Amino acid sequence: MRIRHAALHVSHFPLYALLLLFLLSATLYNIVVPLGEGPDEPGHMAYVLFLAREGRLPRQHAAVGQVDVPGEGHQPPLAYLSALPAVAWLPPAEREFFLSDNPDFLWNSGSEPAAFMRSSQEYWSWRGVVLAWHLARGVSTLLGLVTLVCTWKAAHALVQSDRTTQPSRAYLPLPATAFVALNPQFLFTSALVTNDALLTALSAGLFWLAVRPPAVSHRHHWALLVGGLFGLALLTKQSALLLAPLLLWASWRAGSGNWWATTRIVITWAAVALLLAGWWYARNWQLYGDPFGLGVFRDEFMTQAFNWRSPAAWRAALVQLYASFWARFGWMSLHPPAWVIRVYALVGLITLGGLALYSGRRLRAGGWRRYSLRSMIESPWVAVILLPLSALAWTVSFALTAGLVAWQGRMLFPALPAIAILPAVGWMPLPRLVTGAGLVGLLALALYLPLGVIRPAYEWRTLPPQQAQARLEQLVTARFAQSWERGVELRGWRLGGIARPGETITVTLTWHALEPIPQDWTVFVHLVDDAGRIVAEDNHRPQGGAFPLPRWTPGDWVEDPHPLWLPADLPPGQYELRAGLYLPEERGRRQYTRTVTGDPVTDAVTLGVIEVR
Repeated sequence: MRIRHAALHVSHFPLYALLLLFLLSATLYNIVVPLGEGPDEPGHMAYVLFLAREGRLPRQHAAVGQVDVPGEGHQPPLAYLSALPAVAWLPPAEREFFLSDNPDFLWNSGSEPAAFMRSSQEYWSWRGVVLAWHLARGVSTLLGLVTLVCTWKAAHALVQSDRTTQPSRAYLPLPATAFVALNPQFLFTSALVTNDALLTALSAGLFWLAVRPPAVSHRHHWALLVGGLFGLALLTKQSALLLAPLLLWASWRAGSGNWWATTRIVITWAAVALLLAGWWYARNWQLYGDPFGLGVFRDEFMTQAFNWRSPAAWRAALVQLYASFWARFGWMSLHPPAWVIRVYALVGLITLGGLALYSGRRLRAGGWRRYSLRSMIESPWVAVILLPLSALAWTVSFALTAGLVAWQGRMLFPALPAIAILPAVGWMPLPRLVTGAGLVGLLALALYLPLGVIRPAYEWRTLPPQQAQARLEQLVTARFAQSWERGVELRGWRLGGIARPGETITVTLTWHALEPIPQDWTVFVHLVDDAGRIVAEDNHRPQGGAFPLPRWTPGDWVEDPHPLWLPADLPPGQYELRAGLYLPEERGRRQYTRTVTGDPVTDAVTLGVIEVR
């Protein structure tokens, strides 16, 4: 009794410290991870903005032009409604965004982990829709805090329920919660606009209720609360159905094994869940012909089929599942160094060894003989095994439905609180100092990954607006566009080097994109004499071809250097510097500059005069 009494009064200070640590760490991930560089994040953000802009739920159809939110419009709306306050303050005209696809993305047979080009608007200080995007990510971080609290409460309930609790086990909540808070993949997910964060938080709440059975007089209230959370989970993501086995077991336990009492509990929470979420699945049935919209889902997400008959395919899938449970960033395109995954493999081995050691001690001590089969089934530790198995079974079924894309560790996150309890128990045989050192090491690794792996992986070819404008030396304002376009502006230039015969000077142009530029224009920079003859020139797509105009995002500020070699026999004097855009493949057709009214002015801009000495 003294041990159980001590367990009841474990200090909550470690929990508060973990919550603060998680909040700071997830905010770091929020800052470091570029916008859109997480699984399906652009689609999730588009859903939030669609709700704010249109004030209705999206519809998905296979027909062109009938897809309101490409990629994610089939999802239940609760997670996006919860993020709505983060964008509701935006003026109606700003409730949309544009990301430029990166043609060198790995999934497009390229070599870069970035799915999108980096925009000037993403730099600090954030404004408009970029600020709203980061605020919407903050909602996921707050939901991550809820997951941590529920994990702590569930672990505490497990300690309270065990009549044979040892002193070391009384501190189970601390390492269990730490294994959630220090999981880099969970930090990454909690720093994205996603529906996974809300589902994980609701699942953590249901897991806590499952391991903490109600008193007989409170069964009805417990069933109402379970039904409410389950209904909200079903309004968050269809994979919430994986929670059903846990809830059925918890209902049988709450009913003390009485089938009639269990049936009434199940009917109660099922009715509440149906009342909350049933309308969404009825809507799907009406719009798409089935309650889950599977046809629309397959059209959008079906990837390479998983060969379930192949042992090699299973081995590769499970390795990817484990690695991405811990640390696989971007669109599953950014892999950490191999040693990082080895560290987490060591975590798993220590966990398995510790669990085996603990089970062996219990067997030798005859601990299992104290329990009947029924008492073992009613043990709250069943939930620790049942929920991960349900999540794994759902992941496998998802892989059979959608293909290889399903093998992502975040698919197991609805069971994350239960999964985290396993290493917490497995590490208990270790000396307390060793366990603490291990957790500090995991913290260091969780902080290293955003700074040492994620941030260096993304290349920025744009400049912050303030920096780009501050670096202008010679101001120019020339808008290159068709009469119906906004186009791109040339805002200024600067000269590098000394203009002497036989030397090379560099003319750096500064461009400002006003809208997406579909045509792949080449930039020309000409130095001409009094007779109009070109004496030096450079003709390249921007940044030497590395950053062509179709990759630019509206609002981008781009510096574009052009080297000019001055002939050794060039006479001293003043020469005119000109620049413009043209299409070599269309016989050198040039783009005209435009006035405010859209009238053409000239096909080349005179930047100024350079004196060759």
